[in-house]
Amino acid sequence: PISGSITCPTRSCYNGNYSQIMPRVGFAYQPMDKLVIRGGYGATSFFEGFSFNQRLTSSPPFSLAINTNANTPSGTSGGTPFTVTDAFSQPLGINNSLYSVWPQDVQPAYIHQFTLETENALTNELSLSVGYHGQVGHHLDDYRNGNQLTAAQAQDIAPLGGCGGSTFPAADRPPYFALVGECGSILITESQARMTYNSGQVTLRQRTHHGLEYTLNYTYAKSLTDSSGNYSIANTSFNGLSVQNGYDLNADYGPSGMDVRHSLNFVGVYEIPFGRGKTYGGDTNNITDAVLGGWKIATTAILYSGLPVTIFGPNNSNTNNGGWGFSRANQYRPMIISHQSINDWWGTDPSAQPCLTAGVDDGTCAYGSAAPFTFGTAHNSTERAPGYRQVDMSLSKDFHVWHEQVVGFRADLFNIFNITSYANPDNSITDSNFGQISNVRSPARQIQLSLHYIF
Repeated sequence: PISGSITCPTRSCYNGNYSQIMPRVGFAYQPMDKLVIRGGYGATSFFEGFSFNQRLTSSPPFSLAINTNANTPSGTSGGTPFTVTDAFSQPLGINNSLYSVWPQDVQPAYIHQFTLETENALTNELSLSVGYHGQVGHHLDDYRNGNQLTAAQAQDIAPLGGCGGSTFPAADRPPYFALVGECGSILITESQARMTYNSGQVTLRQRTHHGLEYTLNYTYAKSLTDSSGNYSIANTSFNGLSVQNGYDLNADYGPSGMDVRHSLNFVGVYEIPFGRGKTYGGDTNNITDAVLGGWKIATTAILYSGLPVTIFGPNNSNTNNGGWGFSRANQYRPMIISHQSINDWWGTDPSAQPCLTAGVDDGTCAYGSAAPFTFGTAHNSTERAPGYRQVDMSLSKDFHVWHEQVVGFRADLFNIFNITSYANPDNSITDSNFGQISNVRSPARQIQLSLHYIF
């Protein structure tokens, strides 16, 4: 039996939680005829979804599933049939490369949300809203290697050949040495991560007025976290599943991979006030009404500032951090970005040239390789990628051919101005293409034409 393993104390196999209450409260107050103040608070508790291999059934004393393949038929052989009996006869064991632990004290995510907003009627059709929206989350998913060495342990065993070298002295053995040996990894799925989100929002809303209605929203926000969750966000601040140092989760706290500081959104519809039943041309003939009357133009625009990027460096800690996370570079000073281009997003300033000698600062570089047996000092999300811009448009009209029968025409134009929004730059100081952008985030301009018939 595995040392320290226990049977499940309850039928659910994990400890219950009875402290996460979920209250809801809200209010609306109208101090003046054209002014309303609204606010609210709510808490939510829910269990986050894990990947297929993070389950209590993969923790001691359980075993992972056994995968056995029968001999498949070929041109010269009919193969070997595989029966249920054969499956149960397979020896049970632990696959070190997939071994994981799900602590029984894992907690559901606990989210607190709050808002305070004012809305003022500027006219009978035009209103302005200004508000604050916030969110705080506790007990979010985080992942780490439970068999990771500390930096001190890695330094102590280096003369013995390091991880995979000579046998560890008893005092320097990693936590799960008895389970997976010196270099085996233990993927621990915990609920120790946290997040905060704070935003100020301004919304201008025009209700239908002479055929025009629109909503314009601007948001200034900041999102912070120390975990990217089960599905990491490629080429952003959190490119790996695990934290850099499994014993210091707070060191990964910084802007989240989806932290958008500035966001501007617009959606509007304009119905041309010409034709039968409209302000102008109400008595026009059928031909003119069919050609010019009843057209609608709709536009949407999405513009936001660049996503965060973390600068990665070589893994010089020698602590066997599991391979699920990436090691950050050292940061010696702020990087001065000038003369940006797609081929060199970090610019041509000397500070953008990294120091590749481990632990050595040349007095100019902003980032460099960490010294042996140390973790990179750079925080998450210290740099920014290019922003995003896209404008879509549609043109539509209904043709009334006979009584209730209608033929509708619609033209949709996606990314009508064919604006190119670039993806994130390469963020590893050891890559030869460090700072280069090789992909785009926006779609190419597309035009879609459609007809529909209503009868």
